[in-house]
Amino acid sequence: MGKAIERRNAQHPFDFSYAESYSLDATADPLVNNSYYFSAHGEDMSIYARLGRRVNMEETWFALYLDGKMYSLKQETFPAGKAPVLVENKGNGSWTVSYEGVLNEDDRISFQGTFKPRQAPIDFTTNMPSSRMATGMANERWSRGFFTQLQAISGQCHYEQEGTLEGTMTLNGRTLDFSLPCVRDHSFGKRDWNYMNNHLWLMAVSDPVQLNYSLVSYPAISVLEVGNFRDAAGQHYMLSADLDFQQIKGGSVPAELALNVNLDDGRTIPVSARVLAGVTYRFQEGRYILHENIARFTIDETVCRGILEIGFNADGSRLFNHRALEGIRR
Repeated sequence: MGKAIERRNAQHPFDFSYAESYSLDATADPLVNNSYYFSAHGEDMSIYARLGRRVNMEETWFALYLDGKMYSLKQETFPAGKAPVLVENKGNGSWTVSYEGVLNEDDRISFQGTFKPRQAPIDFTTNMPSSRMATGMANERWSRGFFTQLQAISGQCHYEQEGTLEGTMTLNGRTLDFSLPCVRDHSFGKRDWNYMNNHLWLMAVSDPVQLNYSLVSYPAISVLEVGNFRDAAGQHYMLSADLDFQQIKGGSVPAELALNVNLDDGRTIPVSARVLAGVTYRFQEGRYILHENIARFTIDETVCRGILEIGFNADGSRLFNHRALEGIRR
């Protein structure tokens, strides 16, 4: 199966230019999503913003963690074209994100930031080792129905890019300039939040290192894990990890997580994360609950900040397809 996945990826290479210019068709299914996400972190400040465009509405996040306080936009959705978070492609890999309005109940902010890339984009389909998808598939019973369900997973484009977010904000009259290591995420295609059982995303970014560990459970695939790690030696991809699934099967946010990530260059990287603050989002009338948390990471002795994002279907019986976790192939 790994060889078959490699052949498919070679026949359908990632088209970065097309992906960067993608826009929603006015007649698209409301489940089709075009989502832009920026997550920037320094020692004293963290910022994230998301604009998830659909033909019938826009899922909208903006949050700032500064001086130990979390500020966030409380309204989660807006009518199509009405979101106050604005994202614009400026060309040559540069993107702008801005927001002007209220955070929490009465904190006013004017924010303008520009993302500039520092690394090549990473496509979650073609760049990740084929063994990761093959291993996820090996946990399931194969049938015609199984492969039909896989189309619901493989139909979405999802890629990330590391760079710098720099700009200016004014919060309650206090003006701050910033230049922060940042990861931007772009995904488009069908995204039915209620199709997901649960997921976890660990992302840390700093000048020395950048880490991504992603786990998702669908009805078709009980566990799919992928990841990458960048340091002074370059970009590396995860072959396996040993996260204890028992820590995330309960439907709540763990205060801390620890795991070891095995890379394609033979190294094993220890990773730990501790939640500092977070915001909870609810999708599709509460059918899926997502917790976006600012976290402090220690990655092979490097300390930095990032995101511990975790989500659960409201139907708790669906988590990991109610599988016996000790029997899952990793």
